[in-house]
Amino acid sequence: MSAAGAAASGRVAAEQQMTDRCVIARTGPVRTAEDGTDTRPAVQLYEGICRVKPASTAAVVPSTTAPAETWQYKLSIPYASGAGIASNDAVVITASQDPTLIGLHLQVRNIDRGTHITARRFWCTEVSR
Repeated sequence: MSAAGAAASGRVAAEQQMTDRCVIARTGPVRTAEDGTDTRPAVQLYEGICRVKPASTAAVVPSTTAPAETWQYKLSIPYASGAGIASNDAVVITASQDPTLIGLHLQVRNIDRGTHITARRFWCTEVSR
């Protein structure tokens, strides 16, 4: 089997493991209404299936008042999706077999890229709500 054929088979298998759902959005530019109110509407980049995995244990972030834990996750979406997703984009998990993930807010930090990857994978950090 060729490398391209193996990647295509791997992409099918990867999508079968994507049993969660998410929305990925980017905060748009500031818009000022006639009354002077500023808003930053979000632009939706992706909505669909995904897979959420813990990337590691919590990292302790140094602080002058108290240590803060930062939770890391690896988010996967289908290979054919998400080419425009970038660092700092926002993710919300909208459905999952794990009820503790529903409503989880993440921020994209790093993006895996490669010729024969089987999914778009994003390293994310949990965002406090």
